[in-house]
Amino acid sequence: MKHLISVVIVAAALLTAAPALAQSPKGGLSFQATLDSIKFDAQPGQVVTRQFKLTLDADQPETRFRARIEDWWRSEDGTQSFYGEGGKLRHSCGRWVSLNPVESSVKPGETLVIRITVAIPVEMATGGYWCALTVDEIPDPQDTTSGVGVRFVASVSTGIFINIGAVERAARILDLQVGADQAFLKLRNEGNTFVGVDGRLEFYADGATTPTATIVVPRGTLLTEPSPEGTLICKLPPITALPSGRYRVRAILDYGAPHYIGAEREIEVLREPASPVR
Repeated sequence: MKHLISVVIVAAALLTAAPALAQSPKGGLSFQATLDSIKFDAQPGQVVTRQFKLTLDADQPETRFRARIEDWWRSEDGTQSFYGEGGKLRHSCGRWVSLNPVESSVKPGETLVIRITVAIPVEMATGGYWCALTVDEIPDPQDTTSGVGVRFVASVSTGIFINIGAVERAARILDLQVGADQAFLKLRNEGNTFVGVDGRLEFYADGATTPTATIVVPRGTLLTEPSPEGTLICKLPPITALPSGRYRVRAILDYGAPHYIGAEREIEVLREPASPVR
């Protein structure tokens, strides 16, 4: 059974939120690919192999793909993801990962299988390490589409997350704010590994013992660098379910430790009615 560690924040002022994703541009290439992040525990000196699969739809032309390893991180406000040369972050596992094949052509209906080999150095310290596998469509140089325009290419990225040794998971809620349409939870990773975080927000009217509304905090990943801080963003329910007013807002979050973390704050919520349709 998990226990709740609660942090109470008193607000006096009026208060106004992995990389596993696939992209096939509208009207572009269509395919099915591995979306689940690759996660495993390992020890220094160990060699681990995994696979990534991409199946080209049967009605698509033969397509060439190129795979590469990149570093990956998020902005502190949680709104952007960034990719860079693999192996540059201190906790990047990109330097240990090799891919085979790096480049290959796939015929309609066939499946590209990329073998991912992770050779962990014997001197690696305990902690969490990560990178991203990105597979890009290579434009056909013989495609001489007439006219002037932009040629969109398909891309798919998935995260590789490795825990080495006995890692320590620790996180803390720094701030909780609610706007007209969204709630924002600012967190800090105080452990030595990445953590997946999800949970819920409960809104209690004055004197109420049951919540007026409960919303899900969508799962997000809190890294240790470049910044250990990050923000989770939640969409508020319709104004009919959560009207304007003063609420006691309680956050309860699960980050994979034996206990939950929480925060509670008195917040004036100001909702904006939807504009009438003309």
